[in-house]
This record gives sequence, structure tokens and C-alpha cells, in this order.
Amino acid sequence: MKVYIDKKMMGRNNYPELLKRFPNIEFIEELDKAFDVEAMIIMNSSLKNVNVDNYPNLKWIQLLMAGFDNVNVDYIKSKNIMIGNARDIFSISIAEDVFSKILYFNRNTKFYLQSMASKTWNPIKKEPEIFNSVISILGTGSIGQEVAKRMKAFGVKKVLGYKQKVSVVPYFDEIYTGSSGLEYVIKNADYLILALPLNKNTYNLINEKSFDLMKENAVLINVARGDIIDQEALIKALKQKKIRGAGLDVTTPEPLPETNELWTLDNVFITPHNASSSPYMKDRLYQMTVENLEAYLSGKKPKYLL
Repeated sequence: MKVYIDKKMMGRNNYPELLKRFPNIEFIEELDKAFDVEAMIIMNSSLKNVNVDNYPNLKWIQLLMAGFDNVNVDYIKSKNIMIGNARDIFSISIAEDVFSKILYFNRNTKFYLQSMASKTWNPIKKEPEIFNSVISILGTGSIGQEVAKRMKAFGVKKVLGYKQKVSVVPYFDEIYTGSSGLEYVIKNADYLILALPLNKNTYNLINEKSFDLMKENAVLINVARGDIIDQEALIKALKQKKIRGAGLDVTTPEPLPETNELWTLDNVFITPHNASSSPYMKDRLYQMTVENLEAYLSGKKPKYLL
């Protein structure tokens, strides 16, 4: 069996272990030299340049990222090829990043860094707390659940979730669906967190109407995709102080151009699509790869199929 693998995503020490663990698999590192591979363990950016029609034996694609909006999943599945993402791999680090952005605003981090630079002792009274607040999370998958779980430790009033279908989800107090449900969770949020995939239903889901619904002291956090927010409407809302602030790990486009007005606004905190950064990321990708290869070889379906 031949399997293409992006070995750099496995980690320097893990890749040799993978070769030892699966001696009957021929791991291929250059796709254009093996059109007879049966599986691909691949980055989305690499898959974009692949014509799956050129791989007649291909039965399974394992993406090494959680997002898949830049992959033609429907076409791949129409060719009877299984495709899955790395759904749970990045959830812990991204959840922690959400709190870094909230606390940036609540504890006035930028102000105190500037005070340190000028050697100024100037405390701010009555800084906001996460405690006793209403948390609204759009997207109740692994990232949303990891955020919700950690919110409980802060003693929040309740955690509201928005998803496509009503169901009980761990760590969420209430789940809402549909347009009326979306309006409810937006309107009641002290902190509105975006953790849902980008698709035709979520494109510009947060728009001018959304900002009109939000509380003036609300903070918006986006660790999903930039296009889920109407960015021009966001800039307008921030300039008019319709919300307290926005913590963005994603923007439209990426990298964000130097001329974009978001860079200059005081009530924005931007990170360069780096919320998933972790020293454990490659180990987790390696473990997922091992589990899914073992499942595939034993005739079972791999985890995280789309």
C-alpha cells in the first residue's frame, strides 16, 4: 500500500517512528512521483494543487488542518474518496487563545504595556470580569466545547451555543438554531465567540445587523475564518464604538494589508492566524495519523470524516 504523507507535519522524531510502526506501508513524499497512492495525509494548501482524477487508486484523504473551506470536499466525495479533517487537534490551543484575547481587553494589556514603556503608574479602576457574564459561542464543535468547558471555571452566568440543529452539547447551558436563535445569542452576549466553519451559510454571518444587536460593552472574538464577518461592517462598528472590542486571529484577506484600517483601531487585537500554535501540535497530528491508519488498515472508517 502506498500513502503520500506530508512528513514535516509529523515532527522530526515522530516520522521515523511512523515508518517503523507501519513497515508494510510505502510512504511517498513526492506526489508527482506516485500516482498510484491509496491515501494522502496532506495539508490543505498542497491538496489545492492536486487533481484527484490523476490518482485512480485514491480512496482516502486525511487533511492536516481543521478548516476545509479551501477544499472541494463535495467533488472529492463524488469520486467515492473518503476525506476527513483534523477536527480535535487544535481545539485546546485555540480555546486558550480565546481567553488571551478576552483578557487583553478586560485587563487593559495594551494600556499597561504602554505605561511600562513610559514608566507611568496609572491603574484603571473597575476593569471587566468574565465572571457572571453571558458567553455566546457560534459553533459547538470541539473548539466551541473546549472554550465552553473553560468558561465554567470562570463562573460565568451561562454559556449559549448556536448550531444548525438542536441537540445537547457538553458544557453548554442552552443551544439555539435558526435566524431567531442567532439573533438571541448575539443580543445577549457579553462575549461573542466565533468558532464555526466557513460555508455558504456562514459567509458574512456577522454583519451590520449583528452589530446593531450587540451590547455596547460586548467583545467579539473570531478564531474561525475572516469571511464569517463582514469586515467593513466590523470596522464601522468599532469606529462608532458599537462594541467594546474585537479580538481577531483571522481576517479578510490574509495577511491583512498594511493599509487596512483595522491595524490602526485601538479597540482591536489582531494575531496572524496563529491561535493553533502549540508545541504539541505535531505530536497530536502524529497520534491522529497513527490511529486513522490503523483504522483504515483494519477496514474501519477513519475518525473525522466529512
